[in-house]
Amino acid sequence: MPNFDSVYSANARNMKKSVIRELLKLTVQPEIISFAGGLPAPETFPVADLKAAADVVFDKHATKALQYGTTEGDNDLKAELIKFEGRQGVTIAPDNLLIVSASQQALDMVAKVFLDPGDYVIAGRPTYVGAIQAIQSYSAKVLGIPFTPEQDGFDMDALDREYQKAIHAGSKVKYIYVIPDFQNPAGFCWSLAKRKALLEFSYKHDLIIVEDSPYREIRFIGEHVPSIYQLDQQGKNVGNIVNLKTFSKILTPGVRVGWIMGHKDLIGKLVIAKQAMDLCTNVFAQKWLAEYMATGKLDGVIKATCANYREKRNVMVDALEEHMPKRWEIKWTKPEGGLFLWISLPKFMNTDELIYKAVEQEKVAFVVGSAFYFDNPERNAMRINFSYSNPDQIREGVKRLARVIESELKAYEAGHRAQTAPEGV
Repeated sequence: MPNFDSVYSANARNMKKSVIRELLKLTVQPEIISFAGGLPAPETFPVADLKAAADVVFDKHATKALQYGTTEGDNDLKAELIKFEGRQGVTIAPDNLLIVSASQQALDMVAKVFLDPGDYVIAGRPTYVGAIQAIQSYSAKVLGIPFTPEQDGFDMDALDREYQKAIHAGSKVKYIYVIPDFQNPAGFCWSLAKRKALLEFSYKHDLIIVEDSPYREIRFIGEHVPSIYQLDQQGKNVGNIVNLKTFSKILTPGVRVGWIMGHKDLIGKLVIAKQAMDLCTNVFAQKWLAEYMATGKLDGVIKATCANYREKRNVMVDALEEHMPKRWEIKWTKPEGGLFLWISLPKFMNTDELIYKAVEQEKVAFVVGSAFYFDNPERNAMRINFSYSNPDQIREGVKRLARVIESELKAYEAGHRAQTAPEGV
């Protein structure tokens, strides 16, 4: 077996496997109820309408759809996206828009364009593992900022303190990465006040904000809050926000298409980065999506998806309240949208170890909390998904998860009592 270590680049040696992708290998058995992946509900996919749109592409645009396209993206799809964003109060022109191979490619491109080895990106503790993976791939680091106990955004005092500490140490901080709408992994939504505060912080320190919005539209409780991109547009219009969007959560992930919105100069540099990656995003998929969006049915799909996920979220929250051990340290978020919630356990519990017991003993899976930290991970939490499983599977899966946690609690308490018992007892 050849040893390739000596020829790998420094960036390649710094790349880490996706913890989520590795854990998903444990869940292939049909008897396992998996809350691990961020999978949309298959029943929300508009199969017949997508098939009809594909037929139109083959009938009317086959030669273009099967040919190379521009790096910037298909003009018809861009026109539909401009209308889609306009209905949400966002004003963009074609040169503010780049079509990409879903938002994970966008995360990699942003890291590639902005980061040198040793640079820092400000992000939450915890934050999306895919963003951490992209940052690590370019030998950069994450400056982790805690969220407030109210879960309405960053602790702004901690942000200012950690930023000043990094600058005084001679570090370069290149951008801020946030998921303000139904944050992955925790599931909460940033308040309007915290979005405005972060925007002002970015102006003060001349920082870019990379706003990841993969399921911003999937709000099923409460009122929409303006995106940070919108707030900049409506206010000083500095243009320092890069907004990442995708069809993966609002339509279907299999199309592997997303879009980046930003200042035309930033988009121009990202276009150059993309040219070295794949020349252009799947042209057929772009024509297909443009044809589907022209039917006007996407908004209805999003509305139906919200209703579907509202029911499943409620089932999961109710099941957690019914079955989880009643201890003050065991708590969970109650998201108003998105696909995930976050469960915190007592500090002595380690979900890195618990996952194997859950899969082997109770046939239920989750994502370990430590995956969502760049350094100094907290290991007493987990992310669970409610969008993919049906309500009966959610109820049964939560029962199984509760049994694993209850068993771990009893084992700890028995051991703790044995360790603290007086001599002779």
